[in-house]
Amino acid sequence: MTSAQHSDKSLEPLSGSDASTATQVYDLVCIGFGPAQVATAIANQESKTPVKVLFLERKPSFSWHAGSHVARTRMDSPFVYDLATIRNPRSAFTYVNYLLAQKRLIEFANSDRLNPLRVEFEDYMKWCAQQFQDQVKYGAEAMEVVPESENSVVSEWRVTVRDAKGAISVVRARNVVAPSPASNDGPKSNPLPSVDFLAGQRIISMEDYQTRRNELRGANEPPLNVAVVGSGRQTIEILDDLLSCPRFGNITVVTEDESLVPLQVLSDQEPPQPRLCSIWAKPTCDQKGSVTDASELVQTIYMRAYEKQVASRGQLGLRVVVGKDAAEPCSTSNFIIRDTSATHFSSTQLLQSLDALVLGCRSKGDSLEEVQFKRSAVAGGCRVFLMSANSEGGRSLAKDIAITAGKVVEALSPGSGVRRDRVVAQARI
Repeated sequence: MTSAQHSDKSLEPLSGSDASTATQVYDLVCIGFGPAQVATAIANQESKTPVKVLFLERKPSFSWHAGSHVARTRMDSPFVYDLATIRNPRSAFTYVNYLLAQKRLIEFANSDRLNPLRVEFEDYMKWCAQQFQDQVKYGAEAMEVVPESENSVVSEWRVTVRDAKGAISVVRARNVVAPSPASNDGPKSNPLPSVDFLAGQRIISMEDYQTRRNELRGANEPPLNVAVVGSGRQTIEILDDLLSCPRFGNITVVTEDESLVPLQVLSDQEPPQPRLCSIWAKPTCDQKGSVTDASELVQTIYMRAYEKQVASRGQLGLRVVVGKDAAEPCSTSNFIIRDTSATHFSSTQLLQSLDALVLGCRSKGDSLEEVQFKRSAVAGGCRVFLMSANSEGGRSLAKDIAITAGKVVEALSPGSGVRRDRVVAQARI
């Protein structure tokens, strides 16, 4: 068994006398244990020279939107964009091998759908994660990454960790992978609409939608009017599920996601202007959609909405309101399904103590960036990566996560280091 497969997950207690002398030093510490980090664990195990790695996960076990998958919803990408196939088609951790282990490979092939069911893909990722239990410290939340210097040059990183009971400890690493920060320009939660409970209005969290789904889909007279308030992939999935049931009345969605209004007036549009952002966040721009750019799911929503309108002779239909004010659009709804998801974890505060050292970030793919440091400030074998497998509000996976996980592991292999003073980095303002 390699050293990576037999990682010691004990953390050094943080107290007055020994706070600066933790004995355990890992080659790599990954903050979080989501899809990107599981892909990193797979790539490390399949490397010719696996490194000593530790994953710090604040949740008690692996999960990926557990319990919030709407029935029949599928991944946006085909099954080959799993945690391993694109990097190593012969890997034991491919989605095909998972199906073989579950004795469903032939049935999946006969289903004639390349995109896996979302609930099954989560089970696949759990199946992968369970094989790395000895490398993961669950219930451990990383609080801060601090540089440790030797002769005025950073030689390693000290990660402060808080466990589920509130105890503080430290772990040291030569390399750190932190989550990519959430964009400050992404969709934000809409203000809570005024609710008239005496008129029978009720609010349901999107996280509770699955458990209360049958309550809504009963035969009601008059049919229930339902509003959906939120932005992102989950809003679209719930809207599609509501429209699949003919028993509902009018359906309203209040959102800041303009992909839900793909039909635009055919006119010359000015090109989107990029926005400046902080050093830890990626720039974004205002890009409006079009009919041809709409996803298959959005097209299905409008098809079902049109069928609903025809069947009711124009009495019932779908209303899409783009904006933040949900009070008026939801005023006639019996139930309001609202996005109450927590704010995404941001690396900015976690890596705040690195600000004086940072020059910029160098992109290594859609889901990976390497932090570039000032000349001679950080030793060559000491790196920080920003990595995330998530896109579309976290409910879709970046297609390159298997490749970028391999790049991280490859960068840690002996002899792969590149002199940092020869790397030209473009700093972000």
